[in-house]
Amino acid sequence: MTVRTILALLAALPLAACAGDDLTGPAATACRAAIAAQVGRGLSAVTMTETQAGADIQAAVTGAEAPWTCRTDAAHRVLGVMYSGSEGAL
Repeated sequence: MTVRTILALLAALPLAACAGDDLTGPAATACRAAIAAQVGRGLSAVTMTETQAGADIQAAVTGAEAPWTCRTDAAHRVLGVMYSGSEGAL
């Protein structure tokens, strides 16, 4: 098995734990794209929490020490993307 295959399999584990949230829906898709555009690297895991106002999505990014966070409104528009760790560690 290659390192990429192993990382892909590990990335799927958190997705299975969030079966109640639609990780293929428009909010998660918009946030994955926004985070990837911000960091220029692949995402290794995604979790999502739906709220009345929209959704909060967290993604582990390859090489980052802390997750990235993305928020959307109820219409699935990205409101913001931010790094949750120390910016000095980026």
